[in-house]
Amino acid sequence: VPEVVVDGKTGFIVKDKDEMVGAIKKIDSIKRLDCRRHVEQNFTLKQMVDKYEKLYQRLTN
Repeated sequence: VPEVVVDGKTGFIVKDKDEMVGAIKKIDSIKRLDCRRHVEQNFTLKQMVDKYEKLYQRLTN
């Protein structure tokens, strides 16, 4: 999940239920625009294809 979520900016990464409760209380601090920008900048079609291609190459070598 850390490669998808920027902790405290686009979501929260928690280790246990107590941290989850704390994260839920702070959910209003997450801005939708920040989430959208993160996805648009890091998960374009080309980037995803390149990442899958590299993964397949590693798995087959």
